[in-house]
Amino acid sequence: MSAAIQAPGIAQSERRAFEQLLERAIAPLMPVAIGYGMSANDVSFATRTVYLREMESRLKQERGHPISDARLALVTGLSRNEVARARTGTLRKAAAGGESAELLSRISVVLSTWHTNPKFAGAYGLPLDLDLEPSTDSPHRSFAELIETACADLLRPVTLDELIANGVAETVGGALVRCRARAAISQSNATAGKLGLLAQYSRFLATAAGTVSHNLLLEDVTDGYFDRLMISDVPLSVSTRRRFNARAMNSADALLSELDSWLSKNAGEAPGGSDRRCGLGIFFFEESRDPDIASTQGAPPQQA
Repeated sequence: MSAAIQAPGIAQSERRAFEQLLERAIAPLMPVAIGYGMSANDVSFATRTVYLREMESRLKQERGHPISDARLALVTGLSRNEVARARTGTLRKAAAGGESAELLSRISVVLSTWHTNPKFAGAYGLPLDLDLEPSTDSPHRSFAELIETACADLLRPVTLDELIANGVAETVGGALVRCRARAAISQSNATAGKLGLLAQYSRFLATAAGTVSHNLLLEDVTDGYFDRLMISDVPLSVSTRRRFNARAMNSADALLSELDSWLSKNAGEAPGGSDRRCGLGIFFFEESRDPDIASTQGAPPQQA
């Protein structure tokens, strides 16, 4: 192992605990990976790609210039061919992933505007029905006006398709667009599509892991990100689980709506050079009593 990636001062017990954290974090995803036909090498390649990206970023900060494949290979212990292949894959994935994440972010802005801007929301923040197509004879605002107000560079047809696919909007009578939910929450039905779900969940998992990383690396604990976890004391029946899921979802939607309204009223302060947005994620989960068993829900994807 290169001396550049050794961590002096870190207790072996902490390192072993973090290794266990990594194993437990990826364990629930392995049935999905296998279902998609990924080999152990495929999974390893994805891990190496992320590791190399972080190592390259650190070396660039230290040296102030681009890092060669040879240098990365020396530091990480991988071959130059492995480094070159991983870096090429990183560029392709970054382009695709960035576009998906940006679209999801802009859609959330559209939904927030629909609920908080008095042009598009009625009493108690209830979103108004909007005309699918602008009309001078209609008493309603149009969906095009909403897009123009919230995020002018979004394509209206694409945005509407994404809102409908995520189950947060619907067309009524071929003439109106109606909002069904405050947040673009992933739907497990066929209308959302697996690609949409994968893009959404990649963001969910990345933000959760980001909070973990932030708190573990933090020197000043007073600047930590809060995290909360609650779980039933005893196993639940299928009926109780379903009722708890519904109750939790309704409570979470209400909380997120309240916080979104707060942000809409308090986000006017200049960011002072910061490019970081902040958010809150809430999700339902099941947990096995055996920590070595992956906690997955549903069947893995089937091969075509």
